[in-house]
Amino acid sequence: MINTFGHLINEYYLRKFRANAEQRRARLESIKTPEDFKRYQAEIREKVKQSFGLPTEKTPLQPRVCKTLTGEGFRVENVIYHSRPQLPVTANLYIPDQAANAPAVLFLCGHSTNGKAADVYQKAILNLVREGYVVLCPDPSGQGERSMFIDAPNAEITGVLYATTREHNMIAKQMLLVGEYYTSWCLWDAVRSLDYLLSRPEVNPAQVCVTGNSGGGNMSAFLTAVDDRLFAAAPSCYISTWVHHLENEEPCDAEQEPQFFVGLGCEMGDLLLANAPRPVLVLGQKNDFFDERGARETAAEVKRIYSILGVPDQADVFIGPCDHGYHRENREAMVKFFNKMLGLPEPAPEPEEMKVFTDEQLQCTPRGQVHYLEGERGFISFVQELADKFKNQRPKLPLAELRQKLAQLLKIEPVPVPHYRVLRPIIAGDCGYQLCSRYAMETEPEMLAMLKFLCTSRKYTFHFPEDLEHVTLYVPHQDSLDEMLRINEFSQGEGWFGVDIRGLGDMMSLACNPNTGHSAKYGRKVSCDPLYAFPDMLGRDFFAYYCDDYHYSACGLMLGELYLTGRVRDVLSAFKLLQAYGVKKIDLVARGQGSVPAVLAALLSGATNKVTLIDAPPSFDSMVRKQIIPYPQSMMPTGILQLTDLPEIYEHLGATHRQIYFP
Repeated sequence: MINTFGHLINEYYLRKFRANAEQRRARLESIKTPEDFKRYQAEIREKVKQSFGLPTEKTPLQPRVCKTLTGEGFRVENVIYHSRPQLPVTANLYIPDQAANAPAVLFLCGHSTNGKAADVYQKAILNLVREGYVVLCPDPSGQGERSMFIDAPNAEITGVLYATTREHNMIAKQMLLVGEYYTSWCLWDAVRSLDYLLSRPEVNPAQVCVTGNSGGGNMSAFLTAVDDRLFAAAPSCYISTWVHHLENEEPCDAEQEPQFFVGLGCEMGDLLLANAPRPVLVLGQKNDFFDERGARETAAEVKRIYSILGVPDQADVFIGPCDHGYHRENREAMVKFFNKMLGLPEPAPEPEEMKVFTDEQLQCTPRGQVHYLEGERGFISFVQELADKFKNQRPKLPLAELRQKLAQLLKIEPVPVPHYRVLRPIIAGDCGYQLCSRYAMETEPEMLAMLKFLCTSRKYTFHFPEDLEHVTLYVPHQDSLDEMLRINEFSQGEGWFGVDIRGLGDMMSLACNPNTGHSAKYGRKVSCDPLYAFPDMLGRDFFAYYCDDYHYSACGLMLGELYLTGRVRDVLSAFKLLQAYGVKKIDLVARGQGSVPAVLAALLSGATNKVTLIDAPPSFDSMVRKQIIPYPQSMMPTGILQLTDLPEIYEHLGATHRQIYFP
């Protein structure tokens, strides 16, 4: 592998995100009057609705109080309610003594393993309670008492169980296959939590605020975008800009990146502007991986709009001096802001010592997990139910109709013959005489895929091979040249071409190194399948959480352009180029993760003579039948199970299957 274009993919997405930001900035700068903003806000609200896709009907909450604790000047009710039928939410409701018509705060947790019981969040809550606020703090899914992988085989050995973000990212990719978005499910939990808080007789419904840190910061921002019942919001350690995330090579968790939102022309600031001029405080930290420069930029955008609306004091920013987290300075700034906006007195400083409750005291369930509650369900059962529904309902389509609908689902247009660059040939393998010619195809503006030609001849060319009628095209699991040499069948026929599609082989990204940032902390292997656990050609864990493959898949979702679609386009471009030079028959061979873009391209194009798949996934449906799966998010087309599944595609192609194990 020769990694000539290591930052190509990151720059490709950065250009798209920057272009969106520039167009949006120009639009914001054109807003001069409240009437201008009202028109802009109406558009934003429609885009928010489209992006989050929340349910249109609410089901009964069925709340119950499981236990009551007593504190100094307040009580805590340990409660359970349902955001959806049979989907319980565990929460703690803090109620000051003699609370009546009181202000309230929905406190949304960040990624703490013990969820609502985390000491840092209890301290923030107790500050609010001392000021007279009723506070509801629910467990997010995958945290606290809502772990999703209690009985999952290999959950512990793969590090998914009780790992918060790993739980989130695992279920999120499975939900994509049935056309659901984990972000929306998490946000719906927050909406229903607000419903419960507003149902309490102690609460003044006109004075309900929201705050949270990190994962709770993003849910606070999302909730303030979709719900008009809040009085004020203070998202902490989330608001920055998505452009900064691309510039800094900073992946986020699955629920922190709303689908289509950037593709619809939005940025983080629009989350806060959707319900302007609601009082909003942007909280950040100086040493946060959510870039504080972006927090200041976004806060300045919001403040400018609020100035136009005549309420500049209702938008502010506070950057603490610490690392990522809801540290004391930020907790105090949040309480001070809420009090100021509500016309309440200046709050007292946070005490040096605060007595917090234990995890067991704040526990709502008898055994500490909703998993053990009779008659309740987990997220994966909802996914499997939808998969069953689609499997029973979807018709087996004629090939022409399936091609048309698959192209619509992938949002892929006809592919032209690509321009290509002739790069210097290389010597392949250890024997020292096998030669590999390389052609960098321009498969779309400023994006390349590497086509390689491998044969036993000592002669190589600086032009594209001619007079070839029957060739093999290989789509790899990780690297085409390395795998072709290991398979060692390239001497058959007139020659083997291998295509390194974006993100693989010579086109592997050097960004988001798994040994840095989030991946260094959370990125240990999550697969017992050696095919999806072996290091890449650079010695990195290719399938680690927060690696480049995950990051660009998430970027594609935010744009409404699947990363997988780009890979399919790369394979289609290889077909087109080979056919343009007279190739009549293309035998397609693909391995592992490369099998998915390969067969999708083959079905769409009808360009293949025969198809051989090595270690290919049996079906998309199988990816939702197990709770822990090795496959990366980049392999999973959104909503594919509503249309078809891999066995149907394999059948149309007459594909044969093989297994060849090599590391």
